Amino acid sequence: MADFQWDCPAPVGVARLDAEHRQLHHLIMSLIRRLERHPGAAGAEARFIEIFERMVEHFKTEEDYLEARGYPDLAPHRFEHELLLDWFRDQLVLRNGPGARPLVLLVTEIAEIIRRHHQTIDRTYAAWLKGSAPGAVSAPDPAQAGR
Repeated sequence: MADFQWDCPAPVGVARLDAEHRQLHHLIMSLIRRLERHPGAAGAEARFIEIFERMVEHFKTEEDYLEARGYPDLAPHRFEHELLLDWFRDQLVLRNGPGARPLVLLVTEIAEIIRRHHQTIDRTYAAWLKGSAPGAVSAPDPAQAGR
């Protein structure tokens, strides 16, 4: 697993969402590196759960932001989030079972899933927000209004 690479996600152009993306990236990559050095590291399971909880919060924030801006592809974006969270919930349930996979494998798998999500789904809304998607109308950040 030491060869797993994931650069910090490219910005989507919304400060809060970009900060949350960087924070999730840091949590995941630091847990991967920790588990590579110490597979049974104390607190690793708690950190895995923390990543899940942060993802739930981030997805809610992201969906609320996109809904407030009238993002036209919000339904499939929400569906993608639900699929990702369902995967995570399944893994959390299986953690206590006899066939539990090594945590480092699960964290690396979720990192890859999130990396792909960010490169495809998140980049799509980022383009829409910037007005660069074909036929898209730019949606300004209300925090920037009136400046």
